[in-house]
Amino acid sequence: MGAGLEIAAACDLRVASDSAQFGMPEVKLGIPSVIEAALLPGLIGWGRSRRLLLLGETITANQAESWGLVERVAAAEALDDAIQEWLELILQTSREALRLQKTLIRQWEDLPLSAAIQAGVDSFETAYGSEEPRVRMSAFLARRKK
Repeated sequence: MGAGLEIAAACDLRVASDSAQFGMPEVKLGIPSVIEAALLPGLIGWGRSRRLLLLGETITANQAESWGLVERVAAAEALDDAIQEWLELILQTSREALRLQKTLIRQWEDLPLSAAIQAGVDSFETAYGSEEPRVRMSAFLARRKK
């Protein structure tokens, strides 16, 4: 269970079945949670992280969603459809812009605000180094005029 939560914490987006449960029970087995567990405070805050890591509690999918651990909960029979919906949205994005955005998000986690803003400006400039933003914006505006 704990290893599964650590893998989920390392993901960019998380969709859970409504029957899913989340926890870090390693402390009950005499070992600490390590590696990706370090990502939990950034996702759910220090208090909730301590609660999972020190008490070994298990939480429901709905609780995980309310804490910000998962972004979406779907009925078990609709889980594949929920994932497919997000995959289709991702496939509509620019691969290069998505790569730049993921890099930028990771930088924002470690940078002070002023440096994070500058990193965003630099990333925007990099994106406009290619034709893709102009092409996509022109196509978007053409669709709006119809």
